[in-house]
Amino acid sequence: MPELHTIKVDAVIIGSGLAGLLLANELVEAGRRVLIATKGKLLDSNTRYAQGGLAAVLKDSVTDSRQAHLKDTIQSGAGLVDEAVAEQIINGGAELVQKLSALGVHFDKTDAGTPSLHLEGGHTSPRVLHSKDTTGKTIAEGLANALIAKAANEEDLNRPIILENSFALDILHFQATPLAPRVATGVLLLTDEGVLSVAATYVVLATGGAGQVFTRTTNPSVATGDGIALAARAGAKLTDLEFIQFHPTAFCKEGQPAFLVSEAVRGQGAILIDDRGHRFAFDFHKDGELATRDTVAKAIHQTMAERNLDSVYLDMRPIGSEAEIEAKFPNIVATLRKLGVDPIKEAVPVCPAAHYYMGGITADAKGQTSLVGLFALGECAATGLHGANRLASNSLLEAGVMALNLAKYISSQSFKAIPYKKNAKLTEAWFSHCRPFAVPADRTELQSLMYRRAGLVRDAEGLEKLEKQLDAISIYKTGIDRYERESANMLLVAKLIAKACALRKESRGGHVRSDFANPNNAAFLHHITFEKGAWRTQSAARAPFTSSERAVSLARP
Repeated sequence: MPELHTIKVDAVIIGSGLAGLLLANELVEAGRRVLIATKGKLLDSNTRYAQGGLAAVLKDSVTDSRQAHLKDTIQSGAGLVDEAVAEQIINGGAELVQKLSALGVHFDKTDAGTPSLHLEGGHTSPRVLHSKDTTGKTIAEGLANALIAKAANEEDLNRPIILENSFALDILHFQATPLAPRVATGVLLLTDEGVLSVAATYVVLATGGAGQVFTRTTNPSVATGDGIALAARAGAKLTDLEFIQFHPTAFCKEGQPAFLVSEAVRGQGAILIDDRGHRFAFDFHKDGELATRDTVAKAIHQTMAERNLDSVYLDMRPIGSEAEIEAKFPNIVATLRKLGVDPIKEAVPVCPAAHYYMGGITADAKGQTSLVGLFALGECAATGLHGANRLASNSLLEAGVMALNLAKYISSQSFKAIPYKKNAKLTEAWFSHCRPFAVPADRTELQSLMYRRAGLVRDAEGLEKLEKQLDAISIYKTGIDRYERESANMLLVAKLIAKACALRKESRGGHVRSDFANPNNAAFLHHITFEKGAWRTQSAARAPFTSSERAVSLARP
């Protein structure tokens, strides 16, 4: 057994995006002992790369309202939005913006001093707050700086513990009897100093998405689905694993990263054209470039297929003058120039790339999962807010409001900390029962297979081949090597995605089947869930945790 250290805290948070950082700040303010761990640097998260902004109606007016925001969210979600959850999260937007402002995060304002609001696809009114085109970076840096300042206060005995380069190996949990609920008691972290066993009353996963499972993704390298894999191994319930949003306009050039060109660019007037210069988006939907993301992504995919193109083109020049474009989108313009395209002078080659995971760990609006003591926040959670297709810029809203909800809940509870002895026994059992685990023989091959077979458009033949190919490239390892454990997480999530895609024999939102091109409300207006080896269906109208689910199969991923 490697060198082992132990620690006890009130809450352990895995992940340092908006959700994790905001929750940590709030809990420290409330006097709770917090450890936040991230497998990279504190600023390595999907939040940091969010360009567009945060969708929020700060105050109902004649031009916009929270009810209108809710209606747009439901419309985008293609029949699977949990309206009660959506209403709760949307109503929390104003408080979230106030909290962020208090922590040093500020959004752009107009010359009149009012919030500057962008219009994005699927929204009927401009309601997206932003900080130029680096909103996520502004939020992440503001929250990280606030937390670092708290950690540096040596006079505060309750200052937070920040662990960078710390990889979560597994959730520690137990079940007193076969009929008793599973209880999460802590987490095992692989750190530079060895393995750290963290005992905590609240275990919080805020690990982001799983874009790195695909060859083309806008996500950073850390987005390997770790939280979803951790929850699955612990027996937590998962939902909507087939729904992955492919961003329509990611930079598309051989050998270059899939840099995201924000939805806000189209909201400000940029247009999509094909190789002939034809503005094709209106051929597919009356809203053209401002239709919901799934619609625009499908329009691009079909246009590329019909005309045998490697990409289509996003023309930013209709936005206005060179000065206007550079003032509104300085980061996008600068990055594209570095990648070899000047958007002021030419159209930008774009095509879809994996961007956001609507599915994940089943959770309510405060992050409670099916395991006692285990919470999931932000992109790794599936609350029902997004349904089958996320409305643009609702993700930062969800992550922040969920964090505030959980902070209030934890602050209202009397603590019964998990004793060291319990966690010590669980840790010892984990090491003594470590069995070989499956990893992909080649990560690149896994990513390529997933993009080809379970990317934007899927079909039964491809998915059947994918499941067999994923099994074929699976090899077994032992030990606690970080790269191999991370690869195992990717393989597990890939297999779950493949199976969920095969089970949903229709097209809905972010899930597109070429062999079942239309939605089938009669047969599939429900969620598909996975829990402890069993796939089930759950009514879209039911609460996230219910005992009246119908088993579809007992297939294991």
